[in-house]
Amino acid sequence: MIPEHQIQQAQRHIHHADVMMDEAAQLDDIAAQLMAVQRHWTDPSRPLRLMAALEASRGVWHAIQAGLAEGTLALPLDVQHNLLILSVYADSKIGLCEATPDVDTLGSLIALTRTLAGSLKEWREAA
Repeated sequence: MIPEHQIQQAQRHIHHADVMMDEAAQLDDIAAQLMAVQRHWTDPSRPLRLMAALEASRGVWHAIQAGLAEGTLALPLDVQHNLLILSVYADSKIGLCEATPDVDTLGSLIALTRTLAGSLKEWREAA
């Protein structure tokens, strides 16, 4: 293999790993925002804080979907497929939280978000 080709492949691999870490960090931040809303559910500012956290969450999940569509997330095909399914599921949970805010529904979105953030970190470390 040509050394320049190896360097280019390594740089692409590092870039894809960085993208995954960015998404994982964003998901961690979103989970923290959602957990703060859940902890202070009776706070009068909850509706505004919840909507802001849900909008941010939707933005990250849509960025993941865009990354999958554009091929910028270098993951095995089965992982990409599962990630797409999770992102669509998360989007439905976000919509449900918007339509009928509920602590339990929010809790399931938090769990999904934290689990995926952890999985992306593990994937980065394994890469």
